[in-house]
Amino acid sequence: MRKIFLCFVACSGLLATEVDSFTLRDPKMRDALGELDGIMQNNFKQALEHANSEQSCDPKIFEKAFHGTIKGVFWTQFESDIENSQTLDKKTLSRADSIYRDVTILEGTALYMAQLGYIMRIGDLYVGSDKFGHFLETGYEYYLYPSLDEALEYGEMTERTYFGLTTTGVYSYGDLAANLDGYEFWRNLAHYTQCENNVWTQKNLFSWADYLNAAWDEGINCSYYKNEHITKSVQEQITKLGMSCPVKTGHCSNMIQHYGYSASHAVTEACF
Repeated sequence: MRKIFLCFVACSGLLATEVDSFTLRDPKMRDALGELDGIMQNNFKQALEHANSEQSCDPKIFEKAFHGTIKGVFWTQFESDIENSQTLDKKTLSRADSIYRDVTILEGTALYMAQLGYIMRIGDLYVGSDKFGHFLETGYEYYLYPSLDEALEYGEMTERTYFGLTTTGVYSYGDLAANLDGYEFWRNLAHYTQCENNVWTQKNLFSWADYLNAAWDEGINCSYYKNEHITKSVQEQITKLGMSCPVKTGHCSNMIQHYGYSASHAVTEACF
């Protein structure tokens, strides 16, 4: 959930808050990976054009150019591209039909002010559109911090406050996982490009498959909630769907191994 605190009323119905990773799980959905990779490749293409207009091989030139292609006012441009795509197989639903239907307006004000995000199937995972914004923008904010520890503290603060518990009543480990993978992406941005004689070119293609993992799926990397009422009501709705969280077991060890030192900051407490 991103930056909803800036636009409660103005953005109502236009922007997404949380996602429901349970109600919309549908194995018949078309795998979105190829199309999402295509959107990202378009970002690289635009960034290369901007970088080449600067006639410099300074690494910061491309970094700035790429960030310029994804930043938005309230959500990243990437999230807007997902919403506006006519070809992506994506699903959303109203709060009243979701696992958050019994969350009161005082418990989760943002859930009443903006629509839920989109869910897409990528392999066996179901990932919310908000995770791509966390990867690209909050991951960039992590990257700008002097140390990873400071970045992790910042990320957890946002989930306790304006990206999570204060506004929606949800503390999402999936958001924090996407933040961390985005941090790694920005640290390794040079892997994708090269510059010779002030001309930037792309040397390696990007794929979301290189970063995305089970920790991004809130049906696997379980969130926790603001109070007992939200916890009980959400769990009741998940049970009515014939599910529990996690929807599949056996992912904990891989998620912990993937994040290593930072695992406790990105993986649900139930895994420890």
